[in-house]
Amino acid sequence: GKVKMLYLTGDAGLNVIASGSYHAEIIDLLCDNLAVVDNPSSKGTGNEVDLEQIMLWNPDVIIFSTNSIFATVGENADWAAITAIANGDYYEVPYGPYNWMGFPPSVQRYLGMIWLSQLLYPDVAQYDVYAKVSEYFQLFYHCGITQEQYDDLVANSLGKQS
Repeated sequence: GKVKMLYLTGDAGLNVIASGSYHAEIIDLLCDNLAVVDNPSSKGTGNEVDLEQIMLWNPDVIIFSTNSIFATVGENADWAAITAIANGDYYEVPYGPYNWMGFPPSVQRYLGMIWLSQLLYPDVAQYDVYAKVSEYFQLFYHCGITQEQYDDLVANSLGKQS
């Protein structure tokens, strides 16, 4: 089955990219997007929720946008009961030159699909993400990307958090 996931935005991580919204297209395609709200926002900032709602959804994986509480959430006792945080299955979306999950929602989401597919389903998505990202940069930006540059882009986006 699909991984139960939330994509959280905002400084406090309390905005969700809701299922059915334009910004959630790749999330809805690849995951069980737990963020079901009455009126999904068409804005990239998503819908505001509270921590209690996130606890009720209790995702297995959380993706945080850049400029969020990603760096400190693992030490925050308020978040500790959420499965994704307790298990270290939370990540920061890669950013460069734009957000890979679609803020703005453009061709950059292709990178998000490549990255997220392998992150969530490594047994199925058996390819070299760096090679795919490098091809993308060459095609769309007419420049290569070094392994070091790639490593910087995905520094908080791969592997379990400790």
